[in-house]
Amino acid sequence: MAHNDYFTVAYKILSYLKYCYEEGQNPDLDILDAPTFKISNNQFYKTLMMLMDDGYIKGLKFTPTKTGTIVSNMDRVYITSDGLQYLEENTMMKKAYKIFKEVRDWLPLMK
Repeated sequence: MAHNDYFTVAYKILSYLKYCYEEGQNPDLDILDAPTFKISNNQFYKTLMMLMDDGYIKGLKFTPTKTGTIVSNMDRVYITSDGLQYLEENTMMKKAYKIFKEVRDWLPLMK
């Protein structure tokens, strides 16, 4: 996966929001920003919009304008229980893939 594909960026954003949740902190806007994830502002805001549409985050407000979309309440965004579950399931899938790959490497029949 590329460092800027949707799933990688979404996973990083959700991971950061999970950290904020567990530490009882509001997101740091210097961290929760497009340059942190090495993506464009456009991709960053669209990713946030998709995460909100999917129910993984809440608290943001999107206001369409003639030139784009204004995103407000960035300091109030938080991860939902669905977002936490998404992270957990993807972590388990990555572990399962890693184990399968290791098994495949030493089992000649699975190559």
